[in-house]
Amino acid sequence: MMNAKKGRVLYVDDEEINLVNFRETLCDEFEIFLAGSGKEALALLAREGEMALVVSDQRMPGMTGIELLSKVREAYPDTIRMIISAYTEIHELIDAINKAEVYRYFVKPWKEDQLRLTIGNAVGTYALGQEIKQFVEQGRKQMAERMRSLEGEKG
Repeated sequence: MMNAKKGRVLYVDDEEINLVNFRETLCDEFEIFLAGSGKEALALLAREGEMALVVSDQRMPGMTGIELLSKVREAYPDTIRMIISAYTEIHELIDAINKAEVYRYFVKPWKEDQLRLTIGNAVGTYALGQEIKQFVEQGRKQMAERMRSLEGEKG
């Protein structure tokens, strides 16, 4: 599931320069996917599957970042979600937290070191969550096997 890079990250922004800068900043560490709109992002997710992290610009034509990340939360609840925006209006911050359950609201223009650290932490959080899910599932299987074994000893 994970490549040699730390994780799969989708960045959504309607401005090409931001997409290019994001990829250039992070492509050495992460597998980067890019989309120019919310609609394009949802199609990419349907095709490529779950990402560790989806980062979206807030103000885009057609679908806001909060609307997109709310849909991502419904379809891929384990995926970490983050907003990057040049704007910090309080109602957008509240909606980002309450509707999209974002991990972080990051302000443009970003500082490379802060962005790299934040993305790394988000992808690490996703990876840890996946490991915990695997351990829980493994524990359930072992418990079921043990229960069957005990029932067999009784019978």
